[in-house]
Amino acid sequence: MRREVRNKIPEMLSLTRNVRKQSVAMQHKLLLYWISMLLAVFAALLVVLSAMGVFSGTGERLHQVLSVHHKNVAATLKEQINLLTARGIDLSEQVSDGLDTLLYAKPTAELNNDAQSLKELEEAFYPKLNTALRSSPCNGVYLVMDATINTEAEGAEASRAGLYLRFANLNAKNAVHQDVVLFRGIADIARMNQVELHNRWKMEFDTSLMIGYTQALEQEAKKLTESVFWTPRVRLTDTWENILLLVVPIPGSDGSYRGICGVELGELYMQLSYPAQESEFGNMMTVIAPMEEDRLLLSQGLTGGQGGANLTAVDTLTVEEGRLCHRYTGEDGTFLGMHTKLDMEVVDGSSMYAVTLFPEDTYRTVRDSDRLRWIAASTMFLVATILLAVCLSRRFVRPITQSLDALNSDTETEVGHTGISEIDTLVAFLRTKGQSGGTASLPADIEELFNAFAGRAGELTTTERNIIKYYAEGREVAEVAELAFISIHTVRKHNLNIYRKLGVSSREEVMLYLELFRRCGRLDEIFREKETE
Repeated sequence: MRREVRNKIPEMLSLTRNVRKQSVAMQHKLLLYWISMLLAVFAALLVVLSAMGVFSGTGERLHQVLSVHHKNVAATLKEQINLLTARGIDLSEQVSDGLDTLLYAKPTAELNNDAQSLKELEEAFYPKLNTALRSSPCNGVYLVMDATINTEAEGAEASRAGLYLRFANLNAKNAVHQDVVLFRGIADIARMNQVELHNRWKMEFDTSLMIGYTQALEQEAKKLTESVFWTPRVRLTDTWENILLLVVPIPGSDGSYRGICGVELGELYMQLSYPAQESEFGNMMTVIAPMEEDRLLLSQGLTGGQGGANLTAVDTLTVEEGRLCHRYTGEDGTFLGMHTKLDMEVVDGSSMYAVTLFPEDTYRTVRDSDRLRWIAASTMFLVATILLAVCLSRRFVRPITQSLDALNSDTETEVGHTGISEIDTLVAFLRTKGQSGGTASLPADIEELFNAFAGRAGELTTTERNIIKYYAEGREVAEVAELAFISIHTVRKHNLNIYRKLGVSSREEVMLYLELFRRCGRLDEIFREKETE
C-alpha cells in the first residue's frame, strides 16, 4: 500500500499545482485586500498602544517582584520585633525579681551611694544580659537602675548605674561567636567576665540623653506588654552610631518602676541584616521608620543596605499611594515601594513601618526598554502589513488594467492567466466567441486515493487526531508538545504511530495530504471519527 501511495505522489503534486493556478473570484481578492488594509490599521493601533505601555506589563511585573520581596521582609521584621519585645519583657521580669529580693518593698533610692550593692547587682545581672544579647537578633542590651553610685558627683541627678553590653566587630550572621564589650557599667565587671571596655566606656548612664527614660518611670502602672515602647532614631552617646532602643520599665513590688531595660537595634546591624536586594528594577532597600500622615520620617528610623542608591537618612519622603505600589518623594529623588505597619509603638505614640524602596529611575529605564521593544515589534508588523497591502493592491490592479487594454485593442493580444476568474472568463468568452471554461471533478484515481487516506485516518486515536489538527494549523513539533502538554519525545512517538496508520513515511507526506484535502475542501474528512456499529 505504501508503494502505491508513493507512486501517487507525483500526481498529487501535479494536482496541487493545478489548484494553485485556478482563478480566484474578484470579490475574494477584494476581500483579501481589505483584510490587509484592516491589518495595517490594527498594526498602527498596536504602535500607539505600545508607545503608551499597554502591552509591556512592566507595572504588573514590578508589583509581583515588589510584593513578594516586601511580604518576606515585613514578615521577617515582625518576627524580629516580636522576639525582641519578648526578650525585653523577660529581662525586665528577671531584673525585677533580683531587685525585689534585695530591696523587698524598699524604694530603689536605697541603692544610692551603695557601691558594693550596685556592683553585686551588676555581677548578678551580667549573665542574664549576656544571654539575652547572644540569643536575640540585636546588637546590644542594656539595664538602667534608678540609683547612682555617688549622689554628690557632678551631674548625679541624671547619672544612673547599670549595664550596657554591645557586640564588637559586628557580624549579623554569627552572633554566637562575636566579641562582647562593656559600654556602660562598673569596670570590674569587664575584668571578671574577661570582656573589653568599649572605647567610649563610662561607668554610669546619662539619663538626660536617653529618650524615654523619664516617660517610662513616670507612666502609670500597667502590664509590661502595654508599657513597652521604642525610641525614634537617636545617636548613641559619644559615638557616631544611630540606634533604636526598646524601652521596657522594670516594675517593683512597691508599685513604682525601679529602672528600665531593653535592647539596641543599630544602623550597622540593620545594614548587615537587610542588605539591598538586586532585582530587574534595581536594588530594593529595607527601611524601618515612623509615618506621620502621608510622610515617611527617615530621620527617625533606620535604613538597611542601599547598594549604591542615594537614600539620605535625614530626608522626609512624601507618600503618594498607588494601585500597584506607592511613590515616595524626597529632596534626593523619588522612590517606589510598599510599607507595612509593625508592632513598634514609638514613645510619642506613633508607629514604625517596614518599608521596601527602590529608585524610580531604574524602574523607568526598564519600562522604557520594554516599551521600545514593543514599539519596534509593532512597527515591523505595521511595515509588513503596509507592504502586503501595497503588494495585493498591485496584484489586483495590474491584471484588470492588462485585461482592459486587451479588450480595447483592435488587434488580438494574447492575455495570460490573470488570476481573477471573472476577467479570465470574460476574455475567454470574447476570444472563443461564446465558449467558456468550466471546472472538472477530480480524476477517479485521485478520488480513490483521497477516500482511502480518509479511511485510514479514521483509525487514529483522539490524541493522534489532535496532533494531526495541530499540524494542519501549521504548528511545529515543539509547539504541538506545548499545546498538548506532552514532551517532544512523546510527540515523536505519536508521529511514528500516525505514519504507520496513514501509510506514509514522513511528516512531509502528511502535510502534503493535508494541503490537498484543504484545497479540495475535504479537510474535515481526516478529522472525522470512525463510526462504530
